[in-house]
Parts: sequence; C-alpha cells; structure tokens
Amino acid sequence: MLRAPALPPSKWLTLIATCLGLGMMMIDTFIVNVAFPAIGRDLDASLSLTEWTVSGYVLVTGVFPIAMGRVGDIFGRRRVYLLGLIAFVVASGLCGLAQNIEQLVVLRVFQGLGAATMMPLTLSIITNAFPPEQRGLAIGIWGGVSGLGLIAGPILGGLLVNGDEWRWIFLVNVPVGAAALVMALRWVPESRDSSAPRYLDWRGVVTLALALFLILFGLNRANDEGWTSPLIVGCFAAGAAGLPVFVLVERQVRFPLVDLTLFKSWPFVTACVSAGLFSAAVFGSQPYTSLFMQNYLGFSALEGGLAFIPATALVALLMPVSGILGQRLGHRIRLIIIAGSLSVGVSFLYLLQIDVESGYMDGLLPAFVLRGLGIGLVMSATSFAVVSSMPVQKSGLASGTLTMARNIGTSVGVAVFGAVFLQSVDANLPGDLAAAGVTGAEADAAVARAEHFVPPAAGPEREVSRQAIVDGFLVISGTGLAMCTLAALSAAMIRPKRVAAAAPAASPAGAGVPPEPVMADAGS
Repeated sequence: MLRAPALPPSKWLTLIATCLGLGMMMIDTFIVNVAFPAIGRDLDASLSLTEWTVSGYVLVTGVFPIAMGRVGDIFGRRRVYLLGLIAFVVASGLCGLAQNIEQLVVLRVFQGLGAATMMPLTLSIITNAFPPEQRGLAIGIWGGVSGLGLIAGPILGGLLVNGDEWRWIFLVNVPVGAAALVMALRWVPESRDSSAPRYLDWRGVVTLALALFLILFGLNRANDEGWTSPLIVGCFAAGAAGLPVFVLVERQVRFPLVDLTLFKSWPFVTACVSAGLFSAAVFGSQPYTSLFMQNYLGFSALEGGLAFIPATALVALLMPVSGILGQRLGHRIRLIIIAGSLSVGVSFLYLLQIDVESGYMDGLLPAFVLRGLGIGLVMSATSFAVVSSMPVQKSGLASGTLTMARNIGTSVGVAVFGAVFLQSVDANLPGDLAAAGVTGAEADAAVARAEHFVPPAAGPEREVSRQAIVDGFLVISGTGLAMCTLAALSAAMIRPKRVAAAAPAASPAGAGVPPEPVMADAGS
C-alpha cells in the first residue's frame, strides 16, 4: 500500500495532497479549545483533566518533530508521512468515540504523535518536489495553509460544536484524512537523504525527547502548580540539564540524530529563533483572545470563530505572495519577516488602547486585520528562509527543527500570557474589590471568575471585575508587543549569502540532480 507511484506525479498534485493533510492537522491545534466546556459537561470531567486534551497534544507535537523529520530523511519521507497520516486519522476517529476523559486524553496524545510526524515531512516533501526557482511559491502556499489552519480551527470548532455535542470536531477528520491518504498514495513521490545510512540514533531520540518533554511539561503546568513549585523548578532544571547531555550523545555516535553543524548556520538559527518568538506572540495569545471574546464580550463559540475571518482572508491572500517575494529577495528575505513581525506588533500596540466600553468593531477588528497581514507575510517567508539555509538532502531535519521551534514557541507563549494575566488579576482585583466594599466569599468568587475572563453578572463587583479583566488583557497585549519586537530583531540578524550546495540531492527516482543554491552564513 505504501509503494510509491510508478511515474513521478505533477509537483502541483504533490502540493495539493500534502497541503490537505497539513490543513487538517493544523486545524486540530486549536479546535479543541472551543469544545472545552462541551467536553467537560458531556464526559463529566474537571477543567484540569479536560485541559489535558490540549496539553497532551501540544507536548507531543513539541517534542517529536525534529526526530520524525530526520526519520523521514533516513527511511523515506513519503513512507513516514503516510504512517503519520494513518496514525492521525485513526486516532481522530477513536477520539470521536471516546467514552471518558481518560480515553480522550490518551488518544489525543496518539493523535499528536501522528501530527508530529506529518508536520515536518509536508515541508520536506514539497522542498524536494519543486525546483529551486518555484520553491518560493510552493512554500508560500504551504505556509499559508499552515497559518490558515491555525486561525480556522476556532471557526470550524464553532460550527461543529452544538450544545454538548463535540465529537464531530474529531470525526470530521476521518473522511478528510481518507481523501488525504488516497491523494498522498497517488501523488506524493518518495525521497530520502541518499547519503544517510538506514540507522536511527535511538539514544539521541530518547535523550532529546525526554529533555524537551520536561521543559514543555513545566511550561504547561507552571500556572497551575506555581512557577516556583518544586515540581516545575525540577522539570525546568532536569530538562535544561538534558540538552547538553543530548549534545554529548550526538558527538559520540557515528550517525547522530541531529547533525550539530546545522546550528553553525547563522541564517538557520536566527530564522528558527524568530519563528519561535513569532509563534509565541501570535498563537500563544490566541486562546486568551478567544476567551476574551467569548467570556468577556459574550460571543458564542461560532461568533468567536467567525471574528477571525478578516485575518483568515488576509492570510489566504498573502500566502503565495510572501513565498514569491522571499524567493526574489534572496538574502534580503529578512525584510519580509521583519515587516510581518512588526505588523503583528502594531496589532498588539493597537489593543493597548481598549477599555471596558470597547467592542469588536472598534477594539479587536483593526488588530485582527494587522495580525492577518503579519501572519501572511511571516509564515511562508520564515519557512523558505529555513529550508533554503540547508542542502535539500537535510530538508526533513531542517523542517523538523522549524516545526519544533514553532511548537515550543506556542507553548511558551501560552504559559507566559497565562502567567501575566493571572498575575495582573490576582495582584489588583482583591484590593479593588475591597475598596468597593466586596469582601469574603463574594470577593473570592469574583476573582475566580475573572481569572477565566468571566465578570460577575451583577452587583458592585461586576464593573470592578470588568476593569480587572481588561487590564489583564492589556498586559497580555504589552507582552505580545515585546515578543514581536524580539522576533523582528531576530529576523534582522538573518544575513545569508548564496553558495552552492556541497552535494547534489537525490531525485525521487534515485538519480542525481544538479547542485542547488542554498542560504549560508554571510559571516558578519
């Protein structure tokens, strides 16, 4: 069943096949957020347990992309992508049939493993399928689909969640995934790193996975357990200690999981850092923006999803343009990434002027337009900068590292934005309530509701809580502005030059192709 097509398919059909799987997978990143209340009610689960339907997925997709990208380089990108796609679709169907929250969490982890396998290999497959002169457009479309999926998740979730009925957010993946599987079997050619032996560095996989898991687990649980709790500090310390151990392991094995010389490429490193910071700002803040709209402004799940449509439309419009511009600008590709990062930064700056009377049209919509502009510019350009900084033979490893940087950035963003919001509410609201004459159990209840962006229905505590929620959202916006500024500064340090690749890439049929130009360190 996994046998490659006898004749090389059209590269555009390859792009369509991989983008269908990519879009389905990216939508699932945030679609579950909309279904949180319905899942909790239907499965009679606590909020802390329900949160693990997202946390388990995010942990796995943050830990494994770099390893799965390299596995594809070694054993065949098409083969490994198909296995990941099958795992994702099967897990999606089983998620829709889960009878309790424990089953759902386990199945979401399995689904995340499929996603962690698919994500880096979609970019690697496209990089190998297209010649250098068309790669910018292809990666532009790929990046646009990726950004669209992340934004469209809440929209589709709002359409599919009806009362306590949430199962279709997973079951819809079965027919879509089946179509993606058929298309991939017919239209995706096989490719691999012909210079890599068929050997997997399992010590490197385990060491890196454990170190990243501990760091991401700490980030995920820090706001609940406390950032200074022994559990969280221990996770951070053990994870940080595991990273140099991974480097030592890689230096001792003959065929390492990660070629450490990869990180000597300044364009590659700075592009990944910029991508991580941008994801932290944009996608790390998205759950809190949804909570603000639904719990504070009173939007329904569907209305909250539809509110993102202006941004979605801009991403769709700009997705091919960004890739083409990136290819034409060459070593000046950083200008697109800087412009996009600053556009999102300005969107956060705009949000700093909202108050308790602000609504969607005057408060959020202009910011969403600027955010869509930024996502449309950055996603494709950053992807192109990363894969262009490495020889095409290493595209799986390069795209896996980029995916890992983005996923870890999103996890960091979710944790940091949650921490600054809670700190703002917890530090200011109790005193403001006391000044308004609200104390005791009533004050505690108002603080607990405000921590979830929900103001009290009536009483003197309502207006005080509304102001505290808005103030906390302003702190989130200021933090997002700082992250975007750092992303733009990191992008400014992407200064590659054009050089010839050291060795030709293997074509899908195994024959050599002429050396391709790649981005390399400019040296200053």
